[in-house]
Amino acid sequence: MSKNVTIILFSVFLLFGCSNFPSTEEIDSDLKTIDTEINDAQKTLEEYSGGVFSILANVRLQTLKTTRSMLAQKKNGFRRYIPLSYSIDGKEYTPPENKEILLQELTDDLKDLQQNLSKAEDESAKYGGGLLGVLSLTQVATVENSIAFLNQKRLLLKHDIPYYEIVPAPSGKSKPGFTPTPGKDIDKF
Repeated sequence: MSKNVTIILFSVFLLFGCSNFPSTEEIDSDLKTIDTEINDAQKTLEEYSGGVFSILANVRLQTLKTTRSMLAQKKNGFRRYIPLSYSIDGKEYTPPENKEILLQELTDDLKDLQQNLSKAEDESAKYGGGLLGVLSLTQVATVENSIAFLNQKRLLLKHDIPYYEIVPAPSGKSKPGFTPTPGKDIDKF
């Protein structure tokens, strides 16, 4: 009897040790970074009560929150052994074959943007206010948003989550639905 129990326990430990439990360490690390950025974006949003800075800070904040939600969904799927798959236009999403190359390009672009952000912040620190101060702060906020968008794309690609981009407008071959006719447009409304 004890021999059978020993064999069963040994088999369970062997199977347990050989199984491939998903690790969420990378996602946890990315989530921690995103949480820090969310706190920073919320502080920035609290600084400005309205206007262009508030709008730009809110765009950044919402982008970061969306990124966080998507990573948390992936993590929860791993932890609960729920296979997550994504479909686009009825076809199952598969990561691009050149994923590693794309990740490296995105990482390089992010480094360039970080340098641009440092330059923009240095330039912004020179001005106490006025038009030049507003323009320099707008530049800082714009670069921060670019970093948030690019980082979102990088993280989703890294964790095999599809990234939806805005489809470009059609070429100039098609005519718009409304063509202005000066002086007569009022009748169309």
